[in-house]
Amino acid sequence: MSDRRPPGEDRRLLGDLLVEAGIATREAVGSGLEEQRLRGGRLGYNLLKLGLAIPAAMHLFLKENFETLAPELADTLRTSPAVDLIPARLAHFYGMVPVSVQDGVLALGLMSADMPALIPSVEELTGLRVDPFICPPSLVTDVLARFYPSEVETGVLYRPGTDHAFVVSDRRRRVLPTLPEVLRDDAPATDRLRALGAEAIRRGARRIRIEPHREAMRVTFSGRRLHDQELWQPHGSYAGLARLLEGLSGIATRGRVVPREGRFLLLADGRRIAVSVSALPGLEGDSLMLDLREERITPASRDEIEAALPDLSRAVDHLAEKTRGLLVVAGSDPVEANAGVDCVLALLGDRRPRRVSLADTGSTAQDEEEIPFEALLDRSLADSPHLVVLPDLVRPGRAVAARDQASRRIVVATLVPAIDACAAVAALGRAGLGPLLRGPLAGVLGVRLMERLCVACRRPVDPFEFLLPAPGHRGAASGAYGVAQGCASCRTSGLLLWEPIFEFLGPLPGEELLLPDVPARALREDRARRGTGTLFLAGLAKAAAGIVDAREPLRLLLHEQ
Repeated sequence: MSDRRPPGEDRRLLGDLLVEAGIATREAVGSGLEEQRLRGGRLGYNLLKLGLAIPAAMHLFLKENFETLAPELADTLRTSPAVDLIPARLAHFYGMVPVSVQDGVLALGLMSADMPALIPSVEELTGLRVDPFICPPSLVTDVLARFYPSEVETGVLYRPGTDHAFVVSDRRRRVLPTLPEVLRDDAPATDRLRALGAEAIRRGARRIRIEPHREAMRVTFSGRRLHDQELWQPHGSYAGLARLLEGLSGIATRGRVVPREGRFLLLADGRRIAVSVSALPGLEGDSLMLDLREERITPASRDEIEAALPDLSRAVDHLAEKTRGLLVVAGSDPVEANAGVDCVLALLGDRRPRRVSLADTGSTAQDEEEIPFEALLDRSLADSPHLVVLPDLVRPGRAVAARDQASRRIVVATLVPAIDACAAVAALGRAGLGPLLRGPLAGVLGVRLMERLCVACRRPVDPFEFLLPAPGHRGAASGAYGVAQGCASCRTSGLLLWEPIFEFLGPLPGEELLLPDVPARALREDRARRGTGTLFLAGLAKAAAGIVDAREPLRLLLHEQ
């Protein structure tokens, strides 16, 4: 693999590697090369297109080997992808990244090969011939997050590597829903979803069923105290609404996966509702089931935290003894960061009791535009608290405030978005904050919320079917792995139970933690070799114990940058 179509020797080498890794058979590689000769595309793309390789296994193989196989492609992706050729909405929806153009050929990185009409559509859009190749989801996630805006239209928030979000209402931004009955027939899909989401919340519905019919689209609201209530919408509104839901839930990027399921978040004036989406085939088109679920985080006891994270426990004890210092809590969104703050406070117990938070780390802090940060800080410090929680460490002025306050009291600073502690350390290093924070920093706590496994509809799975043979420090242990199929106890219960997963990354004696040129991947590999664990391995251990759905740690692994 290279920027141009690789020569035969490289193709045979890649094929040999795929066979040796157990990704594909010799016969499958031969079929993929024949398809490449006839219709173009790289070998990995053709293997997935023909159904001759498992996508998860291919993704994990490429995650480990992509930079060796295609160093020029990887470098171009990270530094200068041709993002102006593909609109942000399409790039996020399909999980694709335009890499480079040479001799009228566009190298296009994809996570899936299951949409045959996509390639000719991109060729028509760009006027270029497209050479598709399969790219590690972690690399696509990194490019989408760095080079494309996350809000592709008002209230549609694509957050690569975690659940996307849709804003139903936000009075501060003047995003308000209207009644479904008064929408025009040609109203945008975002307006229709906003109206239906607000209507479901108003009625107290736990499920929205969207079904296309010949003359109209039927929307059914149901719940514990709500018998099926129907609402008819124009037939022409179904296609746009279905596409929007497929993009938000991540179904579109997962290819030919059965069942077709995904998840996103509804945001309504500070309230978060998790929405599980499933698509069921029908004669007139897919029926879409949207299960609305309030979030609950399973609290971890102090004893559990101390047993799982002894290094964090020692770091918090040291902070309490010194009565000052800095601890960074990182998550992919403010709710995850808030779970990490709760973990630190649980370890502190009744030590350093006077505590203050500049903002609720689980909210959008709607008043921050009106009150300057310095004024909020001065007001919060008026009573000389023992501990202060500072949100959004990388925003202007926050790092300096964290350093200054850490010399007087304990500071817990949140950093979002970061997929794990290693990504947070790499981000702080790239931002040049190492010299500023290195002195008071006691460590970085990474948090990931994973959905708990429903015992009522649990189906056993074997992770060794898709996890590659790996060194002992990254291998999967045997255990009670399972996935939830969805039932009245979980999917339609109105409740989504999260299990917080933690990792702690502290400075080692004689080593600098916040170096500017150390990537997150190198930090993970180093930690795993030392036996200190990673967020993925912590999640995998929870899956092996039958506590979390086995898909959750796999999703994290695929999107680790």
